[in-house]
Amino acid sequence: FQGNAQRPVETVSWNTIQGFLSATGLRLPTEAEWEYACRAGTTTPFHSGPGFPNGTTNDNLVAQIAWFNCNDGCNTKPVGGKAANALGLHDMLGNVWEWCGDWYGDYSSAPQTNPTGPGSGGGRVLRGGSWNSVTYGVRSSYRNGFTPDFTIYDVGFRVARAPL
Repeated sequence: FQGNAQRPVETVSWNTIQGFLSATGLRLPTEAEWEYACRAGTTTPFHSGPGFPNGTTNDNLVAQIAWFNCNDGCNTKPVGGKAANALGLHDMLGNVWEWCGDWYGDYSSAPQTNPTGPGSGGGRVLRGGSWNSVTYGVRSSYRNGFTPDFTIYDVGFRVARAPL
C-alpha cells in the first residue's frame, strides 16, 4: 500500500529485514520484549486506551486502539491514528503483523523472566495482528509463526535498539 510515508512497511519477509537491521545496527524485539511493550502493564487481552487505563476485555473497544478487520477500508493506515498504549506506543495491535526475532515454538511450562524462544525452528514469530485480523487476532497474547521467507500484504516489523 504505497502513497503515504506514514504507513508501516509491509509485504516484507523476516529474511529481507536482516539487511536493514545490519545496516542500521537495530534489531527485531524478542517475543517477550514485544509482548511487554504491547501490554504496557496490563494483563487483559487488549492494552490500555481512552477510558480503559488498565486495559480491556471488551471487543467493542478495540476500534479505539487498533486497525483491524477492515474497520476503515481494507489496507494499512498511517501510524499513530489510534490511541497509544500506556507506554505511548501506537499500533501495537492491528495495522500490520510484526516480526519478532525469536523462533516460533511452544512456551516453556516453567516460570521465566524475559524468556527467549527456542534456539531453532521452522518459523519466526509474528505478533499484533493486522488490519485484516478479527478481534481475536489482535489480542495482546495472540501469536503466529511463519517461515522466515514468508511475505504477504499485512506483515511488517518494528525495531528495537541493539544490544539485548
